[in-house]
Amino acid sequence: MKKTFLLLIALALGFTSFAQKPSEGNLLTEANFSISNWDNSFSLPALRFRYFLADDMVLRGDVSLMGDKQTNNYSENADGTGSTGSQEIKSSGLGIAAGIEKHWGGNAKFSPFAAASLGFMTYSDDETWTDSDGSSYVNGLSAEVETGGSMISLTLSLGADYWVTESFYLGAELGWGLASDNEKDGTVSVTSGGSTSTSTSLGGSNFGYGEGMAPGFRIGFILN
Repeated sequence: MKKTFLLLIALALGFTSFAQKPSEGNLLTEANFSISNWDNSFSLPALRFRYFLADDMVLRGDVSLMGDKQTNNYSENADGTGSTGSQEIKSSGLGIAAGIEKHWGGNAKFSPFAAASLGFMTYSDDETWTDSDGSSYVNGLSAEVETGGSMISLTLSLGADYWVTESFYLGAELGWGLASDNEKDGTVSVTSGGSTSTSTSLGGSNFGYGEGMAPGFRIGFILN
């Protein structure tokens, strides 16, 4: 997939003679691909829509959908023999954001910009333990662990688009942001020896800030 993607970019760069950046009234859509995610796992890119209020002023909205499943297996004996237990972890999240961009300078193909956006994300993490305590093999022990939360963020960024053709562009962006994470109370349901007990794991909140640089590409198209 990675090689095919790079080949498409290389071919597209051969058709730059008629490239022209958008103007007032144009609607664009783009996907964000992170190089760090180009491995054997599957990851959906964030999707962004951009509407040009004027040649240099843009409204933008982001939608991101995340999902991951991981299974850890544990052996009864240190040499890998005997019975086995497992810990299955499922994570999911949905994020949305809205913002505005101010473009300046550049030329017919190159368009730098500054942007500000406000985002919201909700996420959940579920674990299933089978003959395990979540870190090792334990015969007859099983559990269901459910946690989750939400996050609000404010991001300021600098970026640029390079128009390869009249309807296709590549871009990159560097951001700095503030984020407030609110983790909800979770539930832990443990079954052992034929009996089940349920308890609550206390959540919490966290506030942080920092740069949001990620190696990758933004690939976009004009819709109208």
